[in-house]
Amino acid sequence: MTGCATEPPAPAAQPVAPAPAAAPAAAVVTPPAPPPTPAAVRNMISNCYSCHGTDGRSAGAIPSLTGITADQAKTMLMGFKSGALPATVMTRHAKGYTDAELEAIANYIGTNLK
Repeated sequence: MTGCATEPPAPAAQPVAPAPAAAPAAAVVTPPAPPPTPAAVRNMISNCYSCHGTDGRSAGAIPSLTGITADQAKTMLMGFKSGALPATVMTRHAKGYTDAELEAIANYIGTNLK
């Protein structure tokens, strides 16, 4: 017999539900670096001595570091790092430090080199 089925018809295909969307990835936030230790600051400032003198008083054409406030030193160091202040060696030096390290160096200059 044609047209007669001995088995019930197969169920209709059900649409496949789309997979749930993945949750957006959380932004990776890197915490700021801790401020350098006093020993690290002394080590960093020692790099300044060869040009600016061990007591911050330059004997030559290079500016002395004495008589500069911490804010003035920070402004200059950040200016060297950003390229806002023209320099040769100082730009390269400043770019080698984090902002926190430059701030610590500036504080050392303003506090210890009078």
